[in-house]
Amino acid sequence: MKFLNTSFELQNKTGIGAYILTILSALKILKQPFKTIELKIPNKFKYKYIWQTLWLNSFVYIKTLIQKPEEFISPSFIMPYLTRKETKYITVIHDLCSIRPNEMRKYSQFIYNLSIKIAIKKANTIVTVSETIRQELIKQFNINPERIKVVYNSIAEHFIKDKGDLGILKKYNICKKKYILSVATLHKRKNIPELIKAFEDLSDKYTDLKLVLVGGMGNENREKLTNHPNIIFTEYVPDEDIPTLYKNALLYVFPSLYEGFGTPIIEAQYTGSPLLCSDIPVFREIAGNGAEFCQTNAQSIAEKMEYLINNKERREELVKLGTENVKRFSIENVSKQLHNVVNN
Repeated sequence: MKFLNTSFELQNKTGIGAYILTILSALKILKQPFKTIELKIPNKFKYKYIWQTLWLNSFVYIKTLIQKPEEFISPSFIMPYLTRKETKYITVIHDLCSIRPNEMRKYSQFIYNLSIKIAIKKANTIVTVSETIRQELIKQFNINPERIKVVYNSIAEHFIKDKGDLGILKKYNICKKKYILSVATLHKRKNIPELIKAFEDLSDKYTDLKLVLVGGMGNENREKLTNHPNIIFTEYVPDEDIPTLYKNALLYVFPSLYEGFGTPIIEAQYTGSPLLCSDIPVFREIAGNGAEFCQTNAQSIAEKMEYLINNKERREELVKLGTENVKRFSIENVSKQLHNVVNN
């Protein structure tokens, strides 16, 4: 029996939440018996990490001693400090954004760094979501490479079951192939302000084109970003709407400064949306040759957007290459990676 901690990340439309869904699907394919454990914390509660830590080191620790699971899998990198010796602990470290300067508030940075240190100390096996982050971990913390394995993300079930309802576009006041899409919480590392500047620079030439920004507000101030009439902030949208938004976009743009994996890359490629993303190592790893790459400044983003807007042949080529590349991230392939972790 395995324990899988799904606490509060499934309530948020985040990369970790998407990864938990991948692990759930992979365990079902592997026919591995498991139990999910979850601490549901209302959004109005502050200091969720403290509540999670208390819960992990009291209720969950006692439950582990009683039920004696073979493995404890923590996809959100928050691990208990009190552990059962006979249980194998597997934790997932998605990125090292917390060690980057000015990335997050001091309290959050402290919590993230503490969690990573506990995970490194207590976990039998550390999983990362890309080879890029695996190498960062080895270099930053001098970890034995044998302890760190890669298990990629995969496509969520609502993408596979999508029926392509074009009525969804009317809900957001957009038309097929008349908008550029980006799906990201408005955190600084997502680099959305530069994307907005790039779009504004092009907007006078392409007046019928809109920029659709899907995701929570994060630590950016929407009012200070733009008041352009052709830029639409949807905030969070229902899961079933997302595939249609991807599929009917003229382009998908992903200009992040730093990521651990970049789930929108495989979502764009799976749905056949031409992909433009920033030229950072992890995006080269995940996107392969199925993307156009740009620098992270507004000028470079604008130049590459305009190139793709006016080059239908290149857009079609990217769709074809992306469709081939995304096969690497099928749930069957990800299940094999997970099998090597839990059965080693």
